[in-house]
Amino acid sequence: MSANTYFYQFLESISKELALLAKELENSIFSSPRTMLTHSRVFIENILQQVTKEEGISVDQRTGLKEQLDLLNDQGYLIPEIRDALHLVRRMGNQAAHDARMFRFSEALLSWEALYSIVKWYVEVYGPVDVVVPEYQDPSPQAEKAFDMTELEIRLKGLEDLLKNPPMQQAETQAKEEVAAAVAPPSVEVQETPGFTPIRTITYKGRSLDIPYFLRDAFLLPQRFDKSETFLIRLGAEQEARIMSELPGNLEGLHKNVKRYNEKNDEQFFEELGTFIEEEKVRRHLTLKRQGELFFFYKASHIVVTEELKKVPLTAEQFAGIPSLVRQLNEDQIFNVGQLPMELVILAKYDNVGVGTVEKLFEQLKAKVTDKAVQVADDISTERKRFKKWESLYVKVKLNGVPAVIEGTSVPSIWKQALKWIEDNRLPLHELVKKGIILGSTDNGKRYAIALQPIHPDQRPFTQLHTYQSQTSGEVYYLETKINPKSGLETLGKLLTKLGVEVDIPLLKGE
Repeated sequence: MSANTYFYQFLESISKELALLAKELENSIFSSPRTMLTHSRVFIENILQQVTKEEGISVDQRTGLKEQLDLLNDQGYLIPEIRDALHLVRRMGNQAAHDARMFRFSEALLSWEALYSIVKWYVEVYGPVDVVVPEYQDPSPQAEKAFDMTELEIRLKGLEDLLKNPPMQQAETQAKEEVAAAVAPPSVEVQETPGFTPIRTITYKGRSLDIPYFLRDAFLLPQRFDKSETFLIRLGAEQEARIMSELPGNLEGLHKNVKRYNEKNDEQFFEELGTFIEEEKVRRHLTLKRQGELFFFYKASHIVVTEELKKVPLTAEQFAGIPSLVRQLNEDQIFNVGQLPMELVILAKYDNVGVGTVEKLFEQLKAKVTDKAVQVADDISTERKRFKKWESLYVKVKLNGVPAVIEGTSVPSIWKQALKWIEDNRLPLHELVKKGIILGSTDNGKRYAIALQPIHPDQRPFTQLHTYQSQTSGEVYYLETKINPKSGLETLGKLLTKLGVEVDIPLLKGE
């Protein structure tokens, strides 16, 4: 597949917007599984909206995705395979929107495969006749991010210098080794992660800190340095330490650039600079490992910013104990969590807001992520239990006082077993099939469940076709099985009741 094509390009003749959304989903599978899973919900929601429009079903614009899905399912427009695929995409999208855990490529690929089933069904049932759905194709991983050119040149130069000047022999004097160390190029590890190549060293009284490439021009936010905050602010005012590249190679005597500071401040800053570098390395690894995700950082801790967390309003009701911070944020037109800065410690800039207040905010944000993730997990568990009862279908019947059970693993199988039972008991099935048995619990629908021809009253062909050859008439009965189990059982109950059979369907009780 060339760079200018994408798998769902064939959808452009139906909806260019839907096709382009599918393209972005494909691009995000390996760059951000969370993004792909979250926005797949929008994709299937749009498809369901098109289906309800085609079927002439009135749906309130405020109706949620689950309610739309249930509505179509209950009215028999979804076959089990598509219903399950829709629920899978919806459930995984909900998890990605709420749960802070890391989502795997395999989960995004599972949702991608489910989307294919949904799109194929939608195009074949509701799309133009001339649109052909190609065979399923796994997306290709994008190439890993390579080293920045400048960093790569540093690494190559280091390796070339090592080739030209191999390490001195052990027999050489300590003095020569010290001189060599002073002029040696940065050490280069072959397996180094991009951005982590050391490009300079900062020292203080015999101790040293390696500065990685990705921090070469990092802004030294004073609030990140608890003991050196004021010292850094003063140095920044003198243009001595606003960014990493402004720091001298040796921090001894740095305090001389500002008044009323001493060597102790140099030492404290050196120690906190080491902590800052290590925290930034952890953050860098995190963002490389979980590309495409957003985070809030507070010192050495972080929170994954989920779609739902972004929407939480910044109000005193949502965030207790920090009214002054909330008020000042609102005054600055920051009204929801998604507008907060990635580096939360910046918020300590506000009047009467200290690091302790920011920490309270961070803990409450973390609690909201955890609580919502637990709630979603409980909802999914409940939903799975709800659908589990449809794994085995059965109805209890009684004719002339003789009880029996008709059962099957799917709608087609239980219908065929029921038709066989009806004919075995010599009930007048053929006359009803000749008229056409309407799908659903009533006879007011527009689609046949069983008929002598696979054509609905509105002249549409059956979507999901099964056949049953009558044992009495020898004719072929056509079964429309694009239907959910609930509607399948309701249709069967209606048919048996018309034939004078006593029917009990436990699975429908409480529905």
